[in-house]
Amino acid sequence: MVSLELARVAERAERYDDMADYMQARVTEGHPLDTEERDMLSAAFKNALTERRMAVRIAVQVHAQELEEGRVEQANLADGYKTRVENELQSICKKVLQLLETVLLPNAEPGEAKTFYLKMQGDYCRYMAEFTFAETFQRYSAEAQSAYASGMAEAELLHQVHPVRLGLALNFSVFQHEVLRNTSQAIAIATSTLESASRHLDEVPEETRSDAYLTLQLLQDNTQLWTSGLDA
Repeated sequence: MVSLELARVAERAERYDDMADYMQARVTEGHPLDTEERDMLSAAFKNALTERRMAVRIAVQVHAQELEEGRVEQANLADGYKTRVENELQSICKKVLQLLETVLLPNAEPGEAKTFYLKMQGDYCRYMAEFTFAETFQRYSAEAQSAYASGMAEAELLHQVHPVRLGLALNFSVFQHEVLRNTSQAIAIATSTLESASRHLDEVPEETRSDAYLTLQLLQDNTQLWTSGLDA
């Protein structure tokens, strides 16, 4: 498959916008993605977003600093740049969500593939919510909540220490804490996942052990951090 091979080349060159375009072409070919291809799809769009999410945060900091120091014109320039990058972010997110809604989720096999795509749908709705306000924020927050909740139900088909199931629980809990500001629910999701996984740690396949253990550690770290924040 030409698009897949080009995506691999683009990944090695760290040209993630190109990689995302090639993976989009791979998706629209209509054949189900295997595990490696799903991971490549996720990596392509996530890396395309990462530098833009950072750029928005820096632009916000620059805007605030320039205003504080009385340089209104420079502050307005920073704000304009932020708006431009936010438009790029939203374009990427909408592209991913359209692929999920029209191709990937309708054709996903139950279990791992469907859980993976529901997690991805929740993630990109969450990213949209991060940079929107009012009714648009409410819309994407609700859609993220729905996708994550559906993913958690679908994940019941997977082993308790399956990396996709653990990754979904991690991101769902982060969404609760960072976007909905529902830290108690974030702790409940993380704690439940940790307790369930702890009873099956000896069943983790060697090939997925490092990924599973890393996610469990992140869940544990977040739980401790959030709990200490509530107690403060």
